[in-house]
Formats: sequence, C-alpha cells, structure tokens
Amino acid sequence: MHEVNLLAVLVAGVVPMIIGALWYGPIFGKRWMALMETTPEEIQEGFNALKTYGVSFVLALVTAFVLAQLVAEIAPAGASTGGSGSAMVGVHVALMALIAFVLPVVNQSVAFEKRNAGLAWLNIGYNGVALIGQAVVIAMWR
Repeated sequence: MHEVNLLAVLVAGVVPMIIGALWYGPIFGKRWMALMETTPEEIQEGFNALKTYGVSFVLALVTAFVLAQLVAEIAPAGASTGGSGSAMVGVHVALMALIAFVLPVVNQSVAFEKRNAGLAWLNIGYNGVALIGQAVVIAMWR
C-alpha cells in the first residue's frame, strides 16, 4: 500500500456529502422525488439521520482511501511524469473508477432488476461528480 495524506482523505470524504446535499436538494431534488415516486413525508418516515449519513460518510472515507491508493499508483508523488499532483490525474482516476465500478452496477440495476433508467442516470451523475471531486482533492493535496 502507498503512503497517503490522511487529512486529504478525510476532506475528500466530506466531498460526496456536500455534493449529495446539493445534487439531491436544490439541483435535482424535485426530479429525484418524482423518479422515486415518493414524497418528503414518506422519506422522513423511519429516517435515521445518524445511521444514513454515518454509513454514507464511512463509505465515502473508504472510497477516498482507495482513490488515494489509485492516484499514488498512477502518479507517484515526485514522479517526473508531469502528471503528479495535478487535477487531471484526479479526473483520470475518477473516470476509470466510475467506468469500472459504477456503470456495471447501474447496468445490472436497469437491465436485470428493471429499475428506472432515469433514476439510474441521475445517480450515475452524482457518483461521477462525487468521485471526480474526491479524486481531485486527493491528487492536488499530496
């Protein structure tokens, strides 16, 4: 395993929380509710904020740590490749992760579980933006 900046991982763990609050709030909140075929009242029933946001944050930290390992592997700190520590390294790593890990899950969700494709694409958008945000923070702050 590569040595990583744990403070950068911690900050990158917060990035999806901020992006999610905006994405599923003022930006696409109404569209998301319509695609989910639900209401704010139905969502609040049995909602446990600590559990929901706590698990999300822990998983965001795991994702950030894995992205940090990928960034360190692709562009080691101090490498003479010219790409070390740049935002584009973060974007590159995030897009690879999105293609490798998120798209197959969405394909399964839509093709085999017959879930709403619009909702799947809305969630892909969030995951892509969140991954890019995390990876850019990590790549820039090494």
